[in-house]
Amino acid sequence: MRERVFIALLQLLLIPTIAFSQTGSIKGTVTDKNTGETLIGATVMINGTTKGTITDFDGNYTLENVEPGTYSITFSYVAYTNIQHDEVEVKAGEASTVNVIMEEATTALEEVKVVGKANREAEAMLLMEQKSAVLATQAIGAKELSRKGVSDAEGAVTKISGISKQEGAKNVIVRGLGDRYNSSTLNGFPIPSEDPEYKNISLDYFTSDMIQAVGVNKVFGANQWGDVGGAHIDIKSKELIKSSELELSLSLGTNNQSFGKEFLKTEGVNSFGFANIHNGPIEKTNGGGREYIDEYSFPNSLDPIKKNTPLNSSITIAGGRKFGGDRHRFFLVGAYGTDSYIEEGVTRNTTTTESVPFRDFNYTRYEQFTSHLIMGNLDFDFNKSRIFYNALYIHTNNQYFSEYFGKEGEIFQNVEDLGSQGLLRRQQINDNSILVNQLVWKWDFLPRFSSDAGVSYNYVTGNEPDRRVNYLSNIGNNQFELRSGDARQQRFYNELVENDINVKASITYQLTDDVTNKSSLSVGYSGRFAQKDFIAPIYNKDWEVGSSPLPIYPADNILLDNDFNQENLDAGNFTVDLYEDKYDVEKFINGGYASLIYQFGTKFTANVGLRVDQVYIKINYDVNKGGSQGSDKIDSVYFLPSVNLKYDINNKNSIRFGSSVTYTLPQDKEISPFVYNGPVVATSGNPNLIPSINYNIDIKWDYYLSRNEILTINGFYKYITDPIARIDQGNSAGLLTYDNIAEYANAYGIELEFRKGIFELTGGSNAHKFNLGFNGSYIFTNIELKKDKINAADRSSELEGAAPVIINADLTYVLDGDKFDWTNALVLNYFSNKVHTIGTNGYANIVEEGLPTLDFVTSANVGTHWKISFKAKNLLNPYYQLTREPNSEASATILDQYKKGVSMSLGLSYKF
Repeated sequence: MRERVFIALLQLLLIPTIAFSQTGSIKGTVTDKNTGETLIGATVMINGTTKGTITDFDGNYTLENVEPGTYSITFSYVAYTNIQHDEVEVKAGEASTVNVIMEEATTALEEVKVVGKANREAEAMLLMEQKSAVLATQAIGAKELSRKGVSDAEGAVTKISGISKQEGAKNVIVRGLGDRYNSSTLNGFPIPSEDPEYKNISLDYFTSDMIQAVGVNKVFGANQWGDVGGAHIDIKSKELIKSSELELSLSLGTNNQSFGKEFLKTEGVNSFGFANIHNGPIEKTNGGGREYIDEYSFPNSLDPIKKNTPLNSSITIAGGRKFGGDRHRFFLVGAYGTDSYIEEGVTRNTTTTESVPFRDFNYTRYEQFTSHLIMGNLDFDFNKSRIFYNALYIHTNNQYFSEYFGKEGEIFQNVEDLGSQGLLRRQQINDNSILVNQLVWKWDFLPRFSSDAGVSYNYVTGNEPDRRVNYLSNIGNNQFELRSGDARQQRFYNELVENDINVKASITYQLTDDVTNKSSLSVGYSGRFAQKDFIAPIYNKDWEVGSSPLPIYPADNILLDNDFNQENLDAGNFTVDLYEDKYDVEKFINGGYASLIYQFGTKFTANVGLRVDQVYIKINYDVNKGGSQGSDKIDSVYFLPSVNLKYDINNKNSIRFGSSVTYTLPQDKEISPFVYNGPVVATSGNPNLIPSINYNIDIKWDYYLSRNEILTINGFYKYITDPIARIDQGNSAGLLTYDNIAEYANAYGIELEFRKGIFELTGGSNAHKFNLGFNGSYIFTNIELKKDKINAADRSSELEGAAPVIINADLTYVLDGDKFDWTNALVLNYFSNKVHTIGTNGYANIVEEGLPTLDFVTSANVGTHWKISFKAKNLLNPYYQLTREPNSEASATILDQYKKGVSMSLGLSYKF
């Protein structure tokens, strides 16, 4: 049903193509006659029509989808003399260039109304917003995403200074602070996570197809949610900017480690990428107790499906148009994508007393990721109010088949003469979806008074249907024997369902009639009401050794379905028992705030605010086969003051200062003692966790070298009480958990951002531009670990996930011509060594080794309709590596090591 709905909606999106005929475009630059600088926000109108636009931060404009013909165009700008260009000819499939030089008017002019909508996809427009904002902000827009070959929101934020990605984990590390310290929103509304392991929804679910811009606030104000310490990440959904548009994009690609090889897929996912959601033979039990199953009705095979590695592919169609006299607009986008790769590596674990691993596996992993996205929004623009509705559906499916071969001292101890060797086969499917509905109403209801109100409803499902785990011992002669015992042959299901309602309302009063004065007073409320239910039926299949010999398989033909079936279950050769773990969470957060912005003269602006959050969270759990039952709650009130100051030294230099208090709540999963078993490690929650309090200070200097060049230096300091961290419990099961690991932690550092045009050459109708972008950060974090928390002597450590050095750089060449535009970018990212897991009980820290990545992206616009692009990502193909730091005389041990391969793709798009 779901795939049929998706196909139908894609077909619906294709219907408008018949309404678009062959068109052309008009583009150019508007410049000041006296200074030679480009003019931002100049209005460009085709006379006799409602088609118009405004110039961006570089003074450039583009009027697209213009019917062939001859037109008269008027250029206007406040306090400048209007200029009219007649006889502008537009041809189908071509771009006509009209550059204009304007001069200041000698007499007073009437106010010019700007009818175009600011294009927040453009780098220059976002930089202009950053310059005028009171709070220090950073953003990356759709055009920069395209130039750097970034495919999703996660990749977008890692291009911003002070932010890195922890390999193997979802979401990002900001200034040394991980997922629990950050918050993410869509158009200002919170979005719940689909994964019980994480607080924030995976940012890679938000593909560049639906992103207008991604904003990152590392400085906090009273109008923001209080549960944040690293950064607040807000994704702005794409809207229609032009009068109308329709674009179809296709791409194909591959990975050099996977191309042409046999690919093993786990059964349970159809060809469209939707999983068979089924909770096994019995949908529900009476609780956490044990039950035996007499019906073997699992829907999926234990044996993989053999195929050739599929090509990576994507298809996107997006379009919209204005209506109602160009005052209202709609925009729709539909996207489908799939990526496949093969990964080979090693994974190990060691004891505290020696560096010799008790677990040492070589593994091969076959993984395929599929995504579906449908988004639509309606924007009604009335005289004094605006109503905006946004709907979004995202479905993702991640499936993998993996085999781990090697030593495991605990599980394979019956074959010690062969080095305790064996085979672990793991098949996993994660099938997640989110449905978002957002309604926002902005109203200027009185002179100087404006209001902003909204409501959102999110419905999230996270499923892990039929994870299959099988252990087999190596008995020599190229043969494997099935292992018996608890959890040696297991099928696992889980389902997470969350209903999440968010409301907000605010009123702002402008303190003066001067539109250039930012002084205002705002009061507001925001509330979040969420209900989460988690259930995990776990089936253990135990071979009864006394009834039948353990099955033996040749290494090249392990077919488990031949033995695990209804016939052998009826014969008593094996048993299936069921345990059902579950927990539920209620979350109610009510926040009120007051915020005063006051502008002293033309240079100094202050923003002072106070937010009060009342937080109530209750979790009930019955997990670990009935071994952990109970409930926990957090019921607290937080008073969160903030002060943000901005001083404009001159037109090119600004200094900002920010100070705030925020808090960090434990994640739901972190306070539930549910044990989640990963491929080689397991994690368990801790009901005794308490929230952290964060004290934040920032100071930032911005130097605007020109209208599209900037130099920024930013220093920050954070003091965190009762910091939460993932720790190693130091047992043979490799169990990780969470704890308030110390009384306090510190994080401070410096960030640098630099954007500069290297040179520009102009000849005829072509312009050649070379630009350099760079941002880097040095971050120092420190946590004083106490012996009562780590069961060892006091010691210091860096924070989990904190990379001291992070560097992003890009070198871009642009050829800007009349009928041909060509953009090339070389993009570099580097992060240094960082703590992955803090060791306890005599264990040293686990460290993620630093590495560089290098991408090359090129794209060409041919005429006004066609665009061709090529991406080559991870060109250096470094090893991703985790190591355990050495203890005393022991040497460091590599725990995980693999390469991701070089991915290449070729894309083609057409604008109708």
